[in-house]
Parts: sequence; structure tokens; C-alpha cells
Amino acid sequence: MVAAADAHNQNVSIGGPFRRVLVAWDGSPDAIAALKTAAALVGDGPGHVVALAAQPAAPRREAEREPAQEAPASMRHMADAFQTTKSAIAEMSPVRIDLHTANDRHAASAICDYALEHGFDLLVIGRHGNGSLRHPRLGHVAEAAARNCKVPVLLVSAD
Repeated sequence: MVAAADAHNQNVSIGGPFRRVLVAWDGSPDAIAALKTAAALVGDGPGHVVALAAQPAAPRREAEREPAQEAPASMRHMADAFQTTKSAIAEMSPVRIDLHTANDRHAASAICDYALEHGFDLLVIGRHGNGSLRHPRLGHVAEAAARNCKVPVLLVSAD
């Protein structure tokens, strides 16, 4: 067993309780704040942050045999915002960050299910609601996740 004093003398990075953190990702300012918060929580240790973009499943018609040639504009925006944010975080921290996607009609349940199925320690999600600092409101995805997720949830605001 290594005593705490020994760890300080050896410049060993002691990680917090959150090694695997999932971030609900949509490219918004609140999601960017959530990703930066998740990276800070994981720190310099061997952790992993995954940004999950939950998109509604597009209805498929029988006539659609070929895959779409181009990603929807919303997905391109999310991917671009992710790369920009990931690059900014990489300048400050070596934390591993990846972007994953899930298709489901219900974003909150898709995010919570993903967090549970993949063994995440924490879900970080932007609050996205309208309201003031004195009376903040949650967006419907943030509220549903906070109420129903079996993984601890941290709500973050860009404000």
C-alpha cells in the first residue's frame, strides 16, 4: 500500500472517483461546458470521456436502398463543435475524449441507457432550459435524465 505522503513525493497523479464520464453532446454552449467539466473531473489520470450525440432515428422508406451521401447539417455542426472543443481541451489536459452517436427517438433514455450499459461513472449534461440564474429551468432531456438515470448526473450550464 502506498501512503498518501509517498504519492505526493513521487508526483503521482491520483484520480478522482470518476474515471469514465459520459457527456450528452449536441454542440451547444451548455454541451461544450459539460465536456470541459467532464475533462476536468477525469483529470490527467487514465480516464476516458465520451461525448454521446443522441439523434432521433430517421424513418427508413422501402425506396431508400442507398445510404445518404452526406450527414445532416446538425450532425456536421455537432462534429465540428466537438473537434474544436476537444482540441481546446487537449492543449490543457491529456484526457482521452471520443465522440459516439446513438439513434433513438427519446434522447434522455438513449443517453441514460448508454451510460448504464457501458459502465460510466457519471453523466454530465447541459441544462439547456430557459430561465434566469435565480430560477433556472431544465430542458426536457436534462430533466428526464436527472430524474431517471441510474448513473449519477451532473447538470452544467454555460452561463
